[in-house]
Amino acid sequence: MTKRIKITTLLLSISFIAFGQELPKEKSANHIQIEGTNIFMIPPTSFERSTNFQGFQNPGDQTSMVMTIEIPGPYSEVSKAFNQEMLKKKGMTLKNKNKIKVAEFEGVIIELEQSANGLEFSKHVLIYGNEKSTTMINGVYLKDSLQLGEEIKRSILSTIVNTDLKTNPRETLNYSLNENVGSLKFKAVIGNGMLFNRDLKTPTESNDKATLITERSFAKVEIEDKKLFCISRLKKYPEDYSVIPSKGINEIEIDNLKGFELFAKNNEKENQEMYQVILFDNSGGYYLFVGTYEMGSEQAASDIKNIIQTFETAK
Repeated sequence: MTKRIKITTLLLSISFIAFGQELPKEKSANHIQIEGTNIFMIPPTSFERSTNFQGFQNPGDQTSMVMTIEIPGPYSEVSKAFNQEMLKKKGMTLKNKNKIKVAEFEGVIIELEQSANGLEFSKHVLIYGNEKSTTMINGVYLKDSLQLGEEIKRSILSTIVNTDLKTNPRETLNYSLNENVGSLKFKAVIGNGMLFNRDLKTPTESNDKATLITERSFAKVEIEDKKLFCISRLKKYPEDYSVIPSKGINEIEIDNLKGFELFAKNNEKENQEMYQVILFDNSGGYYLFVGTYEMGSEQAASDIKNIIQTFETAK
């Protein structure tokens, strides 16, 4: 599950090899830290720290952003996903790809184009990491906004990473979970979500393969048929899942937020089961919790459910 989510996140967010790109060595007075990270950047004009994700956005333009995502996978493996063939399959066109050094990390900076929701977008994406994890900084804007595109590119190229700075990525999230009640361990923050498993390996090698992934929607959209939305969400995963009718689709309420829980089977892997919970924010949007484990592992299912029950939003 972790591997699939990792690849999906990459492809939703972002070859020619060139050289010569360099990042600054020292911070200027205009550099701003991205909260919860060791990354400092000079944001584009009118961009502010985002309250929806780790990065910057223009409050008056929801089509542009600079967003950081930590991917719990080695750079040597993650970077293989960024090739012309794979990007083309996802409707993206690779325009340029340069090798670049980010602090002591190997990296690349990519320029690409993508169609989404009837709009044409351009992106400047900085990717770097080591054998423990990979970081992606994604700058997005409408393709026709040429001046903004140059500003976002300059912002990406202003990146400074302070490897000596200790950070807590969970402090930027507006919700919390207590993984100790289910004997899982915190692995990483990915966008607006978190990843937990038993052994901190990607993918997990624990006997029951217990993994919990959370997510908070970026947009505060209103959802009319909430039960149908929860069922339809199963079709958004990389693999084919279907509801287990005998276990039902049940209403649930945690921390005064209402939603639905369901169990689903993996139609591609008969030995894998999923427990999904979606809670709907009263102000719009939702919180998603996806637990996967080996079929028949009642302890794993119980542990994941217990952790989700500790969900609490920031007051």
